[in-house]
Amino acid sequence: MSQAIKIARWAAKTLETKNTCLIRTHVSLAVRICIAAREEGLKLTGATFMGGGEPPTPAKIAHITHIGARWIPTYFFTEVGAVGIGCAQPFDENDLHFFKDAFALIQLPSPVPGSNIVVDAFCFTTLLPSAPKIMLNVAIDDYGMIERRTCHCPLEGYGFTEHLCHVRSFHKLTGEGVTLVGSEMLHILEEVLPARFGGSPLNYQLLEEEDEQGFTRLSLLVSPSLGAIDEEALISTVMESLKQSSVAADLARAIWNQAKILRVKRMEPLWTLRGKLMPLHLTKGQKLPIEKGEKK
Repeated sequence: MSQAIKIARWAAKTLETKNTCLIRTHVSLAVRICIAAREEGLKLTGATFMGGGEPPTPAKIAHITHIGARWIPTYFFTEVGAVGIGCAQPFDENDLHFFKDAFALIQLPSPVPGSNIVVDAFCFTTLLPSAPKIMLNVAIDDYGMIERRTCHCPLEGYGFTEHLCHVRSFHKLTGEGVTLVGSEMLHILEEVLPARFGGSPLNYQLLEEEDEQGFTRLSLLVSPSLGAIDEEALISTVMESLKQSSVAADLARAIWNQAKILRVKRMEPLWTLRGKLMPLHLTKGQKLPIEKGEKK
């Protein structure tokens, strides 16, 4: 992750002679490479980044396309392999062709625990004898849209006419008995805060944790590389954006604001061992001390 510029330089050099190159990685790492390239004045026109593992949100993809590269999403989970791949004529940044030869897929209305929010969860069934595991209507904590439409890309010609769109995990974010679906915060973390306070989506993360007394705390991690930031203004911006988001988000804002459970921590966002940067990072069960002088 700290050597993104080396990959950016390799890509730029490869493009000079080959005019194209493919880099398979998670979208957050692709963003890191593109930011490093932009800071060194490199153009990556002709480069293709391909991967999955986390939502390729518009804010992240903008960093990739701004440098001249393109993004192809994939949908994959460890137990059974590839579920879908990006459309060549995409409707949005996460438009996938569903591999219906290998899987059956239904949606089951599923309540997010501890809330009155219901999402259409994906439930997969494997169809091929060669599948690594047999699955029968197994939910994997994802939800999204399934649609059949004409796109005129080669995959449609092979019979893959079903598209998966807006795929997200419905991990919840909970504090003081109020629950939000994670997607409620994506716009704030990846677009609102960078536009107001600078940086990129890689510089902000919301961390759910427990303090030494067992209370749920929500920590807004902000990279120290952004320099001095008015932390009161930062929290106010989050709260105001929640107010404008939805009824459920406004309810969370009101209760969280009263309980003062949102705090700012000046530290780098946490990456997973697989190299993913998730906008919402949950560390439930880990007791983390309350730091003296910490902004609440």
